[in-house]
Order: sequence, then C-alpha cells, then structure tokens
Amino acid sequence: MLDVELSNVTLNYGFKNILDGASFQVSSGDKVAIVGDNGTGKTSIFNLISGREKPNSGTVSKRKDASIGFLTQIAPEIKGDITVRDFLRLAFEKLAMAQARLHELELKMGNPNIDPNELERVMKAYGKLQDDFINAGGYEVESNIEKMAGNLKISEYLDQAYNSLSGGQKTIVCLARMLLQQPDILLLDEPTNHLDIPTLSWLESFIKGYPGAVVLVSHDRYFLDKTVNKIFALTDGKIKTYFGNYTAYVEQLKAERELQEQAYVTQQKKISDMEDTIRKNRAWGAQSSEKAYRVAKQLERRIEEMDKVERPKTQKDIALNFNQETRSGNDVLRIDGLSFAYGDDLILCGADLELQYRDKVCLIGKNGCGKSTVLKLVLGQLMPLDGQIALGSNVKIGYLPQQVTFEDENRTILEEFQKHFSGTLTQTYSTLAAFHFYGEEVHKRISALSGGEKVRLKFAELVQNDVNFLILDEPTNHLDVRNREILEEALSNFGGTVLFVSHDRYFINKVANRVVLLEDGSFRNFIGNYDDYLEHTSATPLEGPQEEIGPQRVLKRNYSRDNKKG
Repeated sequence: MLDVELSNVTLNYGFKNILDGASFQVSSGDKVAIVGDNGTGKTSIFNLISGREKPNSGTVSKRKDASIGFLTQIAPEIKGDITVRDFLRLAFEKLAMAQARLHELELKMGNPNIDPNELERVMKAYGKLQDDFINAGGYEVESNIEKMAGNLKISEYLDQAYNSLSGGQKTIVCLARMLLQQPDILLLDEPTNHLDIPTLSWLESFIKGYPGAVVLVSHDRYFLDKTVNKIFALTDGKIKTYFGNYTAYVEQLKAERELQEQAYVTQQKKISDMEDTIRKNRAWGAQSSEKAYRVAKQLERRIEEMDKVERPKTQKDIALNFNQETRSGNDVLRIDGLSFAYGDDLILCGADLELQYRDKVCLIGKNGCGKSTVLKLVLGQLMPLDGQIALGSNVKIGYLPQQVTFEDENRTILEEFQKHFSGTLTQTYSTLAAFHFYGEEVHKRISALSGGEKVRLKFAELVQNDVNFLILDEPTNHLDVRNREILEEALSNFGGTVLFVSHDRYFINKVANRVVLLEDGSFRNFIGNYDDYLEHTSATPLEGPQEEIGPQRVLKRNYSRDNKKG
C-alpha cells in the first residue's frame, strides 16, 4: 500500500533551490533513510510530508487515512506545568476521551431514575465502547508508558516537570510519546541523538518490527545498517532510490561512480581521437581537399550532439593527518585501583586499566556511568579519591572534549589558529582552507561558529601539534558522514595511541582494536572492535522499566555507608 509519494517536486528558499524535480515513493512497512550532505534538504522533505511546507511545484500525496508522527531535532516547549508522565499520556488522547465517555455512561446507568428503555440503550452503547476500549489497549496505557520509559531510560523523569528537562532529555521524551502513538508513518529526524548504545540497540529492534512506514535521517551508519531497507540519496535537488541498507548503498554508489569514471575516460578518449581527425582533415582541406573539410564538420557536429558523460564529482576533503614525530614509550597509560565519586554517587571503585603504544581503545558504557569523567581524570582535570594514574615516557596528549570550547571565543578563527601555527600568513590561510575555512571566513568570530565548525577548528589545531596520545570524547558529534569517514581513516593511520568515547558503533568498528566497558565502577576489556565485543557479551537491554539493581547499587550503598562512617 502506497503511503507517501513525491512527484517531480521543486522547493526553493529565495534564490536557493533545495529540491529540483525530486520524486520517490514510500509504501507501508518500508524502512527508509534519507541521506545527503548537510543543508541539502533532508529536513525539508520531512516538512513537505508532514504538511508544514508546500512545494513550489509538483505534488506531495499521502494515503488519506494515514496518521503521521514527526520527531524533530529540537523538542517543543509546552505551556503549563505538565509532568513527563502526563506528557506521555497525550499519546493516548483518543483512549482518554473514550475512558471519559465510559465514565459518563457509568453515571447514567447508576441513576436510579433512568427509564428502562434508556438504560438498555446506554448499556448497549457502553458494552460496544468498552469492547473497543479493551481492544485498543485502554487498560494497558499506564503499563505501556512504564515499559517505554524503561526502554528509553527515562523512568526517573516520569514525575518531573517536562519543561525542567534538558533539550536532550526532552527529545527522548518526545521520541517515547511518538513510539507510544504508533502512527502509520514515522518521520524521525536524528532519532539516535542522546541515546546510549543499549538504548540504540532496543530502538533498532523496535523499528525493524514496526508495522508502519519509517522514514528517518541519521548520521549513525550502524543504526541505518540495522534498520533500513531503502535509501533515498539526495544530490543536487534530486533523489535516487537504492535498495538495501546503508552499506549496500555505499557499495552500489561506489560501483556506479567507477562505471561513470570509466565511461567518462572512454568518451574523452574518443572525443580526443575525433578532434585529432578534425585537425588533420582541416589541414588537408586547406591544401586541396574539399571532402576533408566536410568530414571535419561532420565530426564536429557529432561531438556537439554527443550525450556527454559527466566526470563523477569529487568532494574536497579536510586535510586530517595527525603529525606524530615523537614516539611514546610502550607503556602509555596505567590506572591502578582508581576510585572516584560525585558526592555519594560512586563512579569508579578500585578500577584498573592499561594502554600500550598504538592501542586504539574505545570506552563504552551506559549514559551517566562516568566515561567522560574517566577522560578528565586521565587529563588531570579531576582528582581521584584513591588510586594512581601514570602516563608513560614521552607521552604528548591531544584532547578533543565532547563540548568544544575555546579560551576566548571573541577571537576570530585566524587569531585562534595562529596560536598553534607558526607559518606565514599565506601558509596559515592555506592550512585553514584545507579544513574548509575559506577567504574572509577566517575572520569569523569563534562564538558565531556551529558545533561542526568548532570541531573542525579544534582538529586543525590538533594536527599542528606533535601529539602521540589522542583522547577524544564523542569525536563524531557534529560531523557529517563524509567527515566521520575522514576521521576514521586518519585515526586508523595514526601511529600513536587513541583513547576515545563514542556511541557511533560504525566508527568504533572502523577505529578500535580494543573495547573497554565501564560498568559497576570497574573496567572490562574486550579485544577487537564493537562487533567483536558483541560476540563476547549479551548487551541487549531488557524490555520494560530497568531498575538500578545488582552490583552498582551495592557499590553506591557501601560507599555511602563507609563515607558516613569516615
């Protein structure tokens, strides 16, 4: 059954063309990803499907009775003081109305003065409405809310005011409400933001089993591989459909480009040969042969009328190549018996960890378990309660925080970069251009930069320094897919050691040769990448509310008790 169809749609904002004759179809049960560079119009397609925008030309058709749910990247503000639980109950507005109607009918049936004929009519209406209410899960609303809150790790927020939550927490709550609604068509714009790896795994399973159509935008390539069966590739305002998951799309695209490159080279060789023949015939014609002139003109017309093959477009990539002139010793980092707490909340309890030269280690764990805290302890930004942290000989650290900030954000890009680069002004401009800061853009103030621009600037600074130990906290945040691929290649080729935190499982697979799980205050080591880690552990989250039980709770209780005794 066809749910959505775009036919020859154009959309422009002023002089900027976003869509230029775009067409696609979404059928019931399809799981579709829209891919394309930032700013190409992915979110605009969602706005067209949801009716928030109208096309300049072409048609947007939707199945008449299809309901649509749209998860935006920025969660909406809600007027009034409403709890998260009540916000989630809004997913069941029709059931709430039916329940209110049932209550009205109950009051009527309880009226001792009701006419017998009226009573019979009310009882009949009540019975039918109650059957519909039961079949629609009316008596399971609260349990469904509890299960969804558990699966998305928001149980602790249920009785808090919605407006008191952070932006990321609100987005997850909005996702929960949308999944509870179960619309016929789900539009999800970056649904994996703010989710930890176990929650991502649960969401993947949910989407794969979802009976309706799902259209999503995500930079999480692992997530796309696990969920989608169709790709809409958006380029130059047009959409091309590919069948399969993200990896299948990449392989098909690579094969297409290779064929196009071969066809281009072959055609250019043919044109070159024809042009040589034209020159020779013109030379002969100039001497005595009118026939040679005619042959030359015929060949010129053939070249003009030829359907030219375009050379595949190549994107100019950022020049991410970490310098590593000074090698560290074989022992890079040693952590012995490390303990740390925020108040009564014990994060680490006698934890041990070692990193050797050329280790590429990814630190994973649930949100809030203390991954960023570990990095700050290694950097000396926090002091442990107990234990030792020792860096090896000749270790030079380069650090990328999760939220990139600069000492003085009133500086311009040029002023900030010159603190790390000793070349001439011409060389400085050239180096910044290699990180896609061009011309007058280098005079832009850092405070005006986007998250992705700040990350690029920080990487531009890092590669100027002779670092051999990179510590990266969610390095793929704010990076589009192509820049993530560039970072993967740069880290894979890096001759030093890397310790990083990431929820991007595709990125982990490409970079890590060891995965360290932070759980219950200690570290567990797994050789290999994320897929290897999955083979050694069952990391699938449970369905329903997940209480804090087991060793972590015991750790916290013991620490709290011992702390009070001390």
